Amino acid sequence: MAATAFAQAPMRVKPAGPYANAAEMAIKQAMEALGDRRKAVERDTEVLRRLRSADVALTDPMQPETAVQKAYEEVDKAKSLMPEPSVMQGIIKAERELEGARRSPASADFARLRAILHEQALVPASRVAARDSLRMEEETVAWLRVQELISAHVRALAEIAGESLRATQDEK
Repeated sequence: MAATAFAQAPMRVKPAGPYANAAEMAIKQAMEALGDRRKAVERDTEVLRRLRSADVALTDPMQPETAVQKAYEEVDKAKSLMPEPSVMQGIIKAERELEGARRSPASADFARLRAILHEQALVPASRVAARDSLRMEEETVAWLRVQELISAHVRALAEIAGESLRATQDEK
């Protein structure tokens, strides 16, 4: 009677092996790291957008006061995002130049202001954004390789399980 009850009881599934647990933990850690990286990429992209907006504002020398004020505000917003130190240094230099231009916008040298903004802030911010993009591409390729390895591992597990089940059925 006990043998019949044992045969009818559902089989208990063992928890996943240590390798599957380790892989799951690694993926969870990677997802957390991706969230942090995404925030940094979004910040760097926003800084670049603000600096480009400041540059666009400086293309209107017909309304110098408005142009300089708008550029200053955009640079200040970029600064408040706390970019990387190399970008921050350039932003501070551009901000100082724009502060000087705000005192007498009519006599501001817009070409010089734009050149400083480009050289000191926009170029470093563009480099950081490009570096972020390249890292994300490299990460994508690496995860595609991981996905291929996982797929091969799952196929191997399925084949082994299938062979084992066929062997048990042959015995019956």
